[in-house]
Amino acid sequence: MAKRCRSCLRVALLYPAVYSAAVASLAYQNLYYMLNSIDYVQAERLVATSMAGEEPPPRSLETGTPLDRFDLVLVPVSYELDYVTMARMLEAAGVPALRRARQPGDHPLVVVGGPVPSMNPAVALELADLVLVGEAEETVPRLAEQLYTGGREAVHGLACRRGFLAPGCSEPVGKAVAWSLDEAFHSTLQFRVPGSGEPWGEAYMVEASRGCPHMCRFCMEAHFLLPTRHRSLGRLKQLIEQGVEANGVRRVAFYALSFFDHPSADELLEWVVGEGLEATIGSLRADLLDEDRVELLHAAGQRVVTVAPETLSPRLCRATGKCIMIDVVEEIAGWAWRRRMHIKLYLMLGLPGETDRDIEDYVEQLRRLSRRAPPARDAIRVTVNPLVPKPWTPFQYLPLVDRKTYERRVRVLRRAQSKVLSIDALSYRYAYAQAVIARGDGRVAELVAEWARLGGRLGQLWTAARRLGVNPDSYAHGPPEERPWEHLVRPGYPPAALRDSYRAALASLKA
Repeated sequence: MAKRCRSCLRVALLYPAVYSAAVASLAYQNLYYMLNSIDYVQAERLVATSMAGEEPPPRSLETGTPLDRFDLVLVPVSYELDYVTMARMLEAAGVPALRRARQPGDHPLVVVGGPVPSMNPAVALELADLVLVGEAEETVPRLAEQLYTGGREAVHGLACRRGFLAPGCSEPVGKAVAWSLDEAFHSTLQFRVPGSGEPWGEAYMVEASRGCPHMCRFCMEAHFLLPTRHRSLGRLKQLIEQGVEANGVRRVAFYALSFFDHPSADELLEWVVGEGLEATIGSLRADLLDEDRVELLHAAGQRVVTVAPETLSPRLCRATGKCIMIDVVEEIAGWAWRRRMHIKLYLMLGLPGETDRDIEDYVEQLRRLSRRAPPARDAIRVTVNPLVPKPWTPFQYLPLVDRKTYERRVRVLRRAQSKVLSIDALSYRYAYAQAVIARGDGRVAELVAEWARLGGRLGQLWTAARRLGVNPDSYAHGPPEERPWEHLVRPGYPPAALRDSYRAALASLKA
């Protein structure tokens, strides 16, 4: 799609993962097409060849242009470990990963955005020249215009204003928000891997809502995306009609943190089915499901009902702000199984107040659920993750659960496995690395750069830490006394509100 435009602003849209992941990212798709809809911008895609090891010098997919030949390198960061892949790709291109090691006239302007740098820009500020705080529709076009009309020096005029954080800002920067989703850019054409089934069985991806009204205490996405907004039914129908035709697909993948909180969710799904299309929706709020909605999902071609109770304990759920008990899960599972659908559950370990007895109770509850399941392999799939404390959430004050405790509790949970129930657990090392970067500061940025130079494999984090004399435990196991993000960004709610919510969570455990 790249334009042939000698005078255009040339943007390297770097996705810090492999191509199949870039294809499945609606945010990346929208960035690519939004940038190329601007007359004076030529945006090209660059992706990683692998997630660890030696990376060849990155070149764009469209024209094969080396990364260091662009005016701007723009990097969306959705997951903490994206920083490591970003650093690997920059170093492979001959662009130092650390900002202070780059000479402005010798290298492109490096800009990062997305939920991770918006919630804690302290790491990003040492890697990037500018951090976009908030939503891309409100920041990226302004950045492109400023850079195109005034050059690199003109970008300083954006620094420290709402949505634009640069080194040296004296006051916290507010978050940029796209208030009307109907007016916000959304791609119609989308790139994919033909015949691969990526993403979601070759579907047109559409964002139905942004944000979530439930505001669970552990959820960074809900806190980042405040306030909750919905695209109108009419706009969604228009996008779907144009998108399925433009992309030659018959499936729609809906992006929303809580799809059935959309005021027209049922009508929208009924319309999709009536149009002869199929639909895919990711994790669903169990307390918003009923049998009619499960039937609607089945009619839309969905084969798995995914819900995330996080905990099966009535005591612990009060602390998280999300209570989905086993009787609700059993009811949803029964509706799904009658339609030959599978059920997938997400559970979280390391919640405040959690004990080994809670996990033993989980095992009994899962066994009870298994006894009701049809005799089909993996009728129930359970995914287990440690709670990773994230900035600007009430649980930012918590330490990460220790490795021995997490792995012991996973072993206990695995007692519930059977022919009908499988349990998959996230690697503790991966969660630990997430926690270190999530609550990191400038020293963690140095750690990321060194880790990337070593190859970016999980085990190399500790080698990099020893070389630099950094103690990762001080970030992972907190709770942090210093929270640099509170001095850098202003997400729209005061730190005191988070502290009060955290105290309320702890108090609920004693009730």
